[in-house]
Amino acid sequence: MKKIIYVLIGVLIGLLVSLLLFQPRLDYFLDDESELIDNEMKIYDDDDDDDDDYEINRVEYYKDKLAIKLSDDEIKDAGIIVFKLTQDKITLEEEINAISIGYKNLLDIVSKYDVLNVHLSKSKINKTHNERIYLRLKSLYDEQGSIALKDLEEVEFKIESIKADMNSIQKDIDFLISEIKLEYGSILVDDVLSERKIFTSLINNSSSLIIIENVNLTNKNRNYKFNNEELIFLSPYNGNSNLRGNVGIFLLQNIKISSNSKLTVFLENEDLIDGYFIPESALLYHGGKVWAYFRENNELFYKEEITNFYSIDNNKVFSTNSLLNLNIVVSGAQILLAEEFRSQIMQEDDD
Repeated sequence: MKKIIYVLIGVLIGLLVSLLLFQPRLDYFLDDESELIDNEMKIYDDDDDDDDDYEINRVEYYKDKLAIKLSDDEIKDAGIIVFKLTQDKITLEEEINAISIGYKNLLDIVSKYDVLNVHLSKSKINKTHNERIYLRLKSLYDEQGSIALKDLEEVEFKIESIKADMNSIQKDIDFLISEIKLEYGSILVDDVLSERKIFTSLINNSSSLIIIENVNLTNKNRNYKFNNEELIFLSPYNGNSNLRGNVGIFLLQNIKISSNSKLTVFLENEDLIDGYFIPESALLYHGGKVWAYFRENNELFYKEEITNFYSIDNNKVFSTNSLLNLNIVVSGAQILLAEEFRSQIMQEDDD
């Protein structure tokens, strides 16, 4: 029993001696492991810092504007396309108030004209017939004396009465023609007196009459349009309306509009305006404003507000901003805007 106790005591003493002898090496090993781990963490942290710095370094300032700096490969990968703007000229269209009017008064005038014209034609036939009778009776009276003078005078009187009626009818016709000319212009007068193509189109509801405000009566050939259909000036309008200034009456062919409809017609401005055509794909709508990105030095991209522009169609606008020789981004503008936001957020997180 004592031998066993002595053996156990010896083992314990050996263990204690071993621990004392190998403690420095263990500490050294642990220190090395800790340092290795710390170094690896530092390397990882340094990599993250480098990535953040790379992202943040995309943001620069160009002429006091925030700009995104991209490499050639990044520009290619993002599908960014630019082209240089050149100055151009356009004529703008001004919106003008207008009202459609009916043709009832014109129809009444033309109807009266037609009735009078029929009467005039009948009177001409009657006059010609009585003139023949008069010539035959006068021949009998002069040669044979078989015709009483009274009969000859009656025919002569009848002819004069017919002439008087014809003169009266012609005056009424002339008055109606002058009324058409005064209210609708000489174009409609010529039409009514000839083939009546315009009048027929109005009656068949394939054309319309429109009155327009602020008409320049000294330049009647200005180009008014409605639905891309050119309006034809007929005459100054003398009727009552709520339109301002000098009011003119125009013919709108090939379109029927109900009477008393309020309209907006477009007047092509005579002055040319300088500016630049911008594709719709280049425009960004953000914060209630319109922006576009521009490239500088082949690697910097900055955005500018487009303040003055006119919509031309669904594919482009015309801007009067000063954009001469600038390289505008026509594809990839959304990517640049997203990159700008991301870089700003990263800067805020870094702070």
